[in-house]
Amino acid sequence: MNDETKANLRDRLGNIDQIRDILFGSQLRDYTNRLDQLETNLSVLQQELRDRADELKQVLSTELQASVDAMEKKLKALGIKDEEEKNDIRLQVDRLNKRLSSNVERLDEAIDGQTVSLRDDLLSSREKLQEDILSLRNQIFEELEKRIGALTDAKLARADLAEILFELGLRLKGTEFVPELRGAADNKDSNYFLPE
Repeated sequence: MNDETKANLRDRLGNIDQIRDILFGSQLRDYTNRLDQLETNLSVLQQELRDRADELKQVLSTELQASVDAMEKKLKALGIKDEEEKNDIRLQVDRLNKRLSSNVERLDEAIDGQTVSLRDDLLSSREKLQEDILSLRNQIFEELEKRIGALTDAKLARADLAEILFELGLRLKGTEFVPELRGAADNKDSNYFLPE
């Protein structure tokens, strides 16, 4: 290839660049402008998204804080209510204990009073019973002395003495002398004998 051909070729190639610039130049500038516009829009969109995210984060943080505060208030209210209920229960238990203590004291006093009364009645009955026993014993001794005196004076027979002592024993025991036994004591063939 000679130099002329080469130069010719270069002119043609240079012309191709110009042709290409003529054909596609406006489109390339349009594409470049569009890309710049897209980059700008993307930048704005990113900034808006960041702002929205910050705003959303702020709103969620505020709502979360408000929810936490509300829960804390509810917990405090429940704690106060629980404490009030505990105090009420304590007061009721204290009142019940006082009432129970009072009732127990009254019951103790009543039991003590009844015990003292029963003890006095028992002592009084015992003293009366002892007096009655002494009186009965004296009567028995007097009766025995009379009978022994009568025996000595009348010199009763052994069978009569046995009958008298037997009747005396029955009277002391609280039973009356049965007539059939009286007949048996009068019988000379009786099996009741006094020891020698």
